[in-house]
Amino acid sequence: MQVDLGFIGCSRYNGKQGCYRDDIMRRLYLFISMLLVWWAPLLAADLGPMLLAAAAEGNAKMVQELLAQGGDANAKNGAGRPALVLAAFNGNERTVRALLAAGADVNAVDGVGASAAMEASAFGHAEVVRMLIQAGADLNLKNKAGSSALQRAEKGKHQDVLKLLQDAGAA
Repeated sequence: MQVDLGFIGCSRYNGKQGCYRDDIMRRLYLFISMLLVWWAPLLAADLGPMLLAAAAEGNAKMVQELLAQGGDANAKNGAGRPALVLAAFNGNERTVRALLAAGADVNAVDGVGASAAMEASAFGHAEVVRMLIQAGADLNLKNKAGSSALQRAEKGKHQDVLKLLQDAGAA
C-alpha cells in the first residue's frame, strides 16, 4: 500500500507519483530541522519555569540538563524569586552547586530583598550557607525588613549556621 503525500512534494519514481521510504525520511529530517531552527528561541524561553520548578524541588539532574539546554541560571519566578534563592530556601545542596557552577548570581534577591544566604540561614541549611560563602555571598545584605543572614539564623536558633556566618565576617 502506498500513501500519496504530495503535499510535502514527493518525487516521481518510475513514472508513478508517490513517496518512498528514503524520500519520506529525507523530507521528514528537513522538516524537523526547520522546525527546530524556527522554534529554538521559543523552546529556550520555556526553560525558565521548568528550571525554577526543578530548583525548588531539588532535582539537580533536571537543573543540570535544563542549564545545558540554555536555561538561565538567574531565572526568576513571577514573585521575583531567583532559582538560587528557591534552592537555598529548601536546602538543596546539589541544586545550589549546579546553579552556582552555571553562573547564578550569588547575591541575587527576591521581591522582598531576601538572598540565598538569608534563606539558607533562616532554615539552618549549614552546608548551603558554606557553599554560598565560598562563592562570595555578601553576608551583610539586608532584606526589606532590615534583616541580614546573621539575624535570620539567630531568630531560627541555628547555632552551626551562626558560627559559619560569624567566622566569615558577617555583622
